Amino acid sequence: MARMRTIKQTVEYLKNKDPDTAVSTWWLRMMVKSGQIKHHKAGNKFLINLDALEDFLMNPPQDDSQSTNSDFGKLRKVY
Repeated sequence: MARMRTIKQTVEYLKNKDPDTAVSTWWLRMMVKSGQIKHHKAGNKFLINLDALEDFLMNPPQDDSQSTNSDFGKLRKVY
């Protein structure tokens, strides 16, 4: 069975496992709302699978969108 926790419980779990963690409630909520972390919605709460989150933190997806921005440093028309 999956270990499902709310956002607040997930942060508490991570802080117990690693007291110096930089993961915060705000960061985790933004990752969930942007769809980068898998979750389930139960009423008003977001439930996070702890195993999937730990896998995500160990192997984050590579984001190359910032390095391929060819418009960097160029003037653009403002409308």
